[in-house]
Amino acid sequence: MSDIKISYYDKRLPDLIEKLKNMVNKNLDIIDQDTDDDISSDKFYNVLKGRKQAAEDCTWAMRKIDELERELNGEEKEDIKPKKSWAKRAAEK
Repeated sequence: MSDIKISYYDKRLPDLIEKLKNMVNKNLDIIDQDTDDDISSDKFYNVLKGRKQAAEDCTWAMRKIDELERELNGEEKEDIKPKKSWAKRAAEK
């Protein structure tokens, strides 16, 4: 019998991936919630800021999920080039 030792990291990685997926689902629910029409403009502004943060957190988490799943499956890391803003692209011309 082979005595293979699995690191704590490898044991907990599937749990982390599952929790990140759960986080994405909850953040998507936050983004999609209806708002009351009678709230003040500054409260509405805070709601929009919260939704923006939830969307950014979703984007980060989804990328992290892809990265961790590739690592878990033993796949090579993809060469993903970061997207440049329009200002950086214009400056390079």
